[in-house]
Amino acid sequence: MTTKPNKLAIIVGHNVRAPGAVRVTDGQSEYVWNGRLAEMIKSHNPSGIQIFRRTSEGGYSREIDRVYAEADRWGATCCVELHFNSDDNPNARGCLVLSSGTAGSIALAKEIYPRMAEIMATKKRGIEIRRRHDRGGRSLWQGKSPCIMTEPYFGSNVADCMVADRFMDELAEAVYRGAIAFMKGI
Repeated sequence: MTTKPNKLAIIVGHNVRAPGAVRVTDGQSEYVWNGRLAEMIKSHNPSGIQIFRRTSEGGYSREIDRVYAEADRWGATCCVELHFNSDDNPNARGCLVLSSGTAGSIALAKEIYPRMAEIMATKKRGIEIRRRHDRGGRSLWQGKSPCIMTEPYFGSNVADCMVADRFMDELAEAVYRGAIAFMKGI
């Protein structure tokens, strides 16, 4: 019996035209910062990890549908969409993972969230469930494989940004190791 190889799809949140939140420390957008993080994650297993980027043609729903269809065609075992949080309050802090609430998504979140939270050593916001029509929900529900969205820190908080930058390698490793642990368990 041939075993299908485990494949981790990394989705870089946002796109070139709508790059997401901007960090207060250096002006980098979610799209730019998480693009670098995605490359660091992929370096752990270049043949078993593929990076997917949303394109801005046809509106939000179409770009989500398109990028998750690409991950499905590639045969993703699981998907991790990379983001960071932002708030008008510069003191807002914390590490969060969003899940669809399905058994696979919850299991993936439970592997990745504690690893990220330990590295970020900030307010632990936990795992939040998003339904299909909630903000961010389309990403969590669109693909065939279990998916989560990471929000490891607040780009609007100077201290959170500094920790994320200092421990970016460790954050990449946390996502990778958590995904590997999840895939070994399925």
